Amino acid sequence: MNFNFDNNRIQSDTSRKSAVVSRDTVLIGIFGAIWGLMEITIGFTLKGLRIPMGGAILTAISCIIFLTGRFFISRHGSIFLMGAVAATIKVFSVGTVIAGPFMAILIEAGIAEILISIFKINRFSYILTSVTLSLYTIIHPFISQGIIFGDDIYQIYLETFKKIALIINLDPTYLIWILLFYVTIHFCLGFFVGWFSYSLSVRVSREIQVKLRHQSN
Repeated sequence: MNFNFDNNRIQSDTSRKSAVVSRDTVLIGIFGAIWGLMEITIGFTLKGLRIPMGGAILTAISCIIFLTGRFFISRHGSIFLMGAVAATIKVFSVGTVIAGPFMAILIEAGIAEILISIFKINRFSYILTSVTLSLYTIIHPFISQGIIFGDDIYQIYLETFKKIALIINLDPTYLIWILLFYVTIHFCLGFFVGWFSYSLSVRVSREIQVKLRHQSN
């Protein structure tokens, strides 16, 4: 009798775990697809219009999508998997495989996955992740261009900044303050996005729980 009870409990636990895995897989596909479609539509629009801080804005929207999704997905590595789905959709949307956008999304997803895995799901980890990715958008072009063109590209940038300063008669020291202001804007954007993403996830979770309780009653 006890054996049958234990066997039934094991089968019940197995069925429950299978249901959770299936749900997580579906959610990864859904949020990954939303992320990818956002990259295609909003991403191409921002790039085409050459809107300032377009990369940071795109990253901010991405964070809201995958952080909200991660709140409801219990599987480790889910952010990276969502990123893989999004990257695949984006690179094939133009009819060919483009390494740059594919790697950019995977790097973004990888950084987020590491931070959330270390600090767990809470407001602090969401803010830290968003701030880190927002700041990363500043250095990503330099890293990618450095890989493609070599170290000489950094010297070209430095000389260009110096020439601009001479043309507009600006003390090079002010360029540092401009850079700090630029970094501060990215930091504030990331902070807001992280705070908003966690608050949104908690609110949606509560709404779902309330509806489930009403249905059970």
